[in-house]
Amino acid sequence: MRPAQLLLIVLIVLLAGCSPAAPTAAPASLTVQYTASAASWLPSLVVCAGSMTIHTEQRLGEDLDPGTDLAMRIGQPVDLTSPAYRIGTEDVLVILNPQNPVHQLSAEQVRGLFSGEIQTWKDITGSDSPVEIWSYPHGEDVEQVFEQAVLSGSPITSTARLANSPEEMARAVAKDINAVGILTRHWKTGDVLEVYTAVSAPVLVITPSLPKGPSSALLACLQK
Repeated sequence: MRPAQLLLIVLIVLLAGCSPAAPTAAPASLTVQYTASAASWLPSLVVCAGSMTIHTEQRLGEDLDPGTDLAMRIGQPVDLTSPAYRIGTEDVLVILNPQNPVHQLSAEQVRGLFSGEIQTWKDITGSDSPVEIWSYPHGEDVEQVFEQAVLSGSPITSTARLANSPEEMARAVAKDINAVGILTRHWKTGDVLEVYTAVSAPVLVITPSLPKGPSSALLACLQK
């Protein structure tokens, strides 16, 4: 081999070794909003996300941003216009304190309690103790689902006390023998008693448009 040819080969090898490495694609980044009752699906979301960067934000059901990458909630909003995909189902329960002698309520009794028509336990247990109804902030998804299923869209009585989260709801009912509340099955603890299933509602992921790329892959994993 001629010296000139050898020198050319050496230069080619050296230049190849100095070539910059191909840029590595940055991990995908998605923004996910969720309601308090849908928060029980966050562990599955994290597993499905893998190396994706996920930014999460909790909001009321009616305050979910239709432009966010993914929004998780319980039940379908009345004015839904964006694509929505079911990733599971969630039972919406009526709960009592375990010390309450009532172990089951009828649909009529549940309507009477949450509409405010039944104000004491006299019609159900014979006790004159006042009923303490607990509800969620106006616009929360689980309350919207409950009102549609049980009260034909009418609101829960205005005398209801406010729980700002499922955990707070469970604690409030567990402390008061006269309390009645609403809880999804994923949040039910042994400190409260399930006495009525109002509805089995879909757990939805809502997207601003047909999902593509990372959003599509994450959604497909959640649906498995």
